[in-house]
Amino acid sequence: MPVRIIIVDDHPLFRDGLRAVLETDATLAVVGDAADGRGGCVVAAAEKPDVIVLDVGLPGTNGIASIDELRRAAPDARILILTMHSAHEFVLQAFAAGANGYALKDQPPTEVVDAIKLVAAGQRYLAPRLPRGLLETRSGPLRGSVLDVLSPREREIFNLVARGFSSQGIAAQLFISVKTVETHRAHINRKLGFHSTVDLIRFAARHQLLE
Repeated sequence: MPVRIIIVDDHPLFRDGLRAVLETDATLAVVGDAADGRGGCVVAAAEKPDVIVLDVGLPGTNGIASIDELRRAAPDARILILTMHSAHEFVLQAFAAGANGYALKDQPPTEVVDAIKLVAAGQRYLAPRLPRGLLETRSGPLRGSVLDVLSPREREIFNLVARGFSSQGIAAQLFISVKTVETHRAHINRKLGFHSTVDLIRFAARHQLLE
């Protein structure tokens, strides 16, 4: 019996294109689609799919915030995020919310098909270019996953930035140059997908990452 799939994405052309790709595989069947989380819940409740392929950037409630309602609508469904957003915070939030996999829209179609099959088979999936440590995410504090992503020195600097230390203050605290601190901060932002110090502080507070 084929894996039953619904697609929740706000771009009709993308939904149609993904449906066309998936339906070339006889082991997969797209049984419905929707443009937002609310519509996805209606379709999921009616079709009881095996896998829900879900975008992050949906109108109204975003995809990650829709996971709880989708699970209530189809408790046995597995959820694969398929999105253009590769920022690590999105990945962490998705797994913490209960997603079973995280794939990216710029992956080859064959990889997306494989991702759906792996998730349907009960495995977790992460796009190849994302750090493996992100798969350690669990509900509650995300200490393990962040420790896997950051080096020990980056972790020290992460904590000090989250506590409000400036680069000059961190340099004095750790007996390193301001330039070295700025380099580490740039690496932290790149690894975790942050665009500002405010992003880092919010992330640390949300996931109880301060030591």
